[in-house]
Amino acid sequence: MFRVRILLAAVLAASALAVLAGPADAADKPSAKFCAAAAKIGSNSNGNSPTPQQAAKTYKQFKAAGKFAPAKVKAAANQIGSLLQKIAQIKPSNAGDLADLYTSSDFKKYPRAVTTFFLFQAKCGT
Repeated sequence: MFRVRILLAAVLAASALAVLAGPADAADKPSAKFCAAAAKIGSNSNGNSPTPQQAAKTYKQFKAAGKFAPAKVKAAANQIGSLLQKIAQIKPSNAGDLADLYTSSDFKKYPRAVTTFFLFQAKCGT
């Protein structure tokens, strides 16, 4: 679970980076539907390590936001969702599940996906 916390810290760091992003062009401005859906992401968090149920719910929230995003951002949301789906299926008693997660292609692609998604979401406030 310690590594899951590191993963969530990376999400928060990417969010902070997204806030510092420059102003958006009008063509790249997210729709109100995307912004509303993206604002709900993580609304079920209690500040602790996520449970498999919370990961599954967050997966659905990313998928919902991705429906209203451009192709590149939608692909990033799906990539994040794919990793969350794997987290939701982890059995805490099985160390092999965690090892499989950290060696998966979803985990390796996660940093770029989270950066793409949250940089686009940062444009919601502009």
